Amino acid sequence: MSQLRLSQFSIPQTVSLRERVRQLLLAQIMSGEFVPEEIYSVAQLAAGLDVSPTPIREAVLDLASKDLLVIHKNRGFSVPATTPEELEELHKIRLLLEVPSTVEAGLKMGEEHAQETRAIAEATVQAAQSNDLVSYVEGDRRFHQAFLAPLAMPHLTELIMSYRDRARLRGLRARLGSREIVAASKEHIALVDAALARDEALLHKIITNHVESTKTRWSEAG
Repeated sequence: MSQLRLSQFSIPQTVSLRERVRQLLLAQIMSGEFVPEEIYSVAQLAAGLDVSPTPIREAVLDLASKDLLVIHKNRGFSVPATTPEELEELHKIRLLLEVPSTVEAGLKMGEEHAQETRAIAEATVQAAQSNDLVSYVEGDRRFHQAFLAPLAMPHLTELIMSYRDRARLRGLRARLGSREIVAASKEHIALVDAALARDEALLHKIITNHVESTKTRWSEAG
């Protein structure tokens, strides 16, 4: 971590420093690059990123409030370990919540919103192809948030996104640019097409495969 610089990542400069740091830390968490239960110093991370400790602390507090990090007073923070049993439970919860919600959202999606969501999907494909970890993780999150927006159920969307964030994608950085990850990102575009076609069966098939592929990557990386 000490070799990282924010300039290495294509996070828009228009985004606040706190948000840029949050995106970077979240990408590291979701890709499994933080060693579980190892304590990381805010000061050392700030020095490595060449920023003050303040945005690091703010980002850590935000991620800790979502149970993605654990704060160790006067020591730093760590990523909680996740057992295979917990990952299996997360997978089942996602199937129960995310699949039917995505299908319902797709059937309600209007043309204008679909085009906006497609633009996010296309940017995520580009990030996958260019090995841009931070942009890929953030684009993936933005896409699923946007796709669920027609439900007009922010609490449900927040819950679904929380479980998505906790489903670690170990070894993701090494897989970026691969046929597998690019194909997974292109499923976002297929979801938009299925929504515009009002194809309920296809929506269900695509999002189910999307969630199942995450579990497959867990198993292969473990």
